[in-house]
Amino acid sequence: MLLCPPAPATTTGRADATCGDGPLQRLLSLATAGMLALTAILPAAPAAAGLIRDSEIERTLGMLSAPLFRAASLRPEAVNIYIVNNSKLNAFVGNGSNMFLNSGLLLKLETPEELQGVIAHEAGHIAGGHEARRSAGMRSARGPALLGVLAAIAAGAAGAPQASAAILAGSNSAIARTFLSYNRAEEAAADQAALNYLARAKIDPAGMKKVLDIFRGQEVFTIGNVDPYILTHPLSTERVQLVEERVRQAEGNTFARDPELAYWHGRMRAKLRGFLEDPARVLEQAEDLPETEEVLYAKAVALYRLPAIKEGFAAADRLIALRPRDPFYLELKGQMLFETGRPQEALPYYRDAVRLAPGEPLLEGGLGRVLLALNQPETDREALEILQSARDRDPADAMAMRDLAVAYARANQPGMAALATAERFALTGQTKDAMLQARRAAAVLPEGSPGWLRAQDILSLDPE
Repeated sequence: MLLCPPAPATTTGRADATCGDGPLQRLLSLATAGMLALTAILPAAPAAAGLIRDSEIERTLGMLSAPLFRAASLRPEAVNIYIVNNSKLNAFVGNGSNMFLNSGLLLKLETPEELQGVIAHEAGHIAGGHEARRSAGMRSARGPALLGVLAAIAAGAAGAPQASAAILAGSNSAIARTFLSYNRAEEAAADQAALNYLARAKIDPAGMKKVLDIFRGQEVFTIGNVDPYILTHPLSTERVQLVEERVRQAEGNTFARDPELAYWHGRMRAKLRGFLEDPARVLEQAEDLPETEEVLYAKAVALYRLPAIKEGFAAADRLIALRPRDPFYLELKGQMLFETGRPQEALPYYRDAVRLAPGEPLLEGGLGRVLLALNQPETDREALEILQSARDRDPADAMAMRDLAVAYARANQPGMAALATAERFALTGQTKDAMLQARRAAAVLPEGSPGWLRAQDILSLDPE
């Protein structure tokens, strides 16, 4: 029996796919339920919805959430945080210990404490079992409402190479409204729990009050003008009064702000702005601001996307000069080079990024992709080894699974190539294609081998 290694809270998969409660097993069960097949889209279309995968952002969310999960008696590695590429303000939990944060919310909340207030509230729903009581209703539901955000879990990291954040279509606000809306009693209970978690973690509750202030008054608008957060988390006077009272009680306390958290939170928002907002507007806004590191980060990405390639390279070089050992700045420069057809020049940047941030599967996946692009026997062999490591750490990265299939094919391992393709199709909801590839894999791989058993796991999804 394989043991699942512990996983950071913000990844969609750091456990081996053969583990019974691992991410891939959960994702495949979603495919069994007939979830929506998802289509990869480019992040250049900010209005499109889906999931965002990014090592730096996921690590930042892990830093922000871990103390709150521990305060809630939740294991940080047991809670998955997903970033939904949607400009609306929303956050919710679903399908167990899965927390969803819209990119619009991450961009809107200006301080770590505000975001931690939201995370604490959602942790209150998880610890209180509120979503679990709706599971029966979700399982028995039919129609478009079911084909929404939860389906996007199954495709965590598939996407296009043009983006640092890989995004998949599949978000649907109907499922949030229909199945994930809480009653006022549950909201009050989640607020009370959140305030307790914030107190235990020594985090200022004023951030949570600021979030409620953002949404206060929206309930009088028509549904089309209301942010989804109001629909899934109905406000009440009692809720606001409870939070305000706890803030007043905490006024005499001293809350030491963690400059490290503030730094990474600011970088996360800068990166999201650069990749998701209109690049011309990002640059226009930057003209009136002092060129801090955050501003330079957003500018570097926006210039590259404009495209002003030469200027984007120069801005990335300035970031690296500021922090020569920063793996994510190195990854950014490597990505720029790779996506402009210069994989040989991109290679040392990805190598350094992986060396400086060992164990990050998304970075490993990027390195493997660059090595494959060189299309040489020695780099193909290295790519196979690295992509196998990335897959073991993050079996929900469909983009890396695609590259792994190529690496297996070049290594003349058709059974494993078919298996990797089957797993990718299963992750993206393409059940028939997954079955076809799994049968091909099972026919070639030695019976009883780990790969053969993984193929059987996929074949067991066949409703027939």
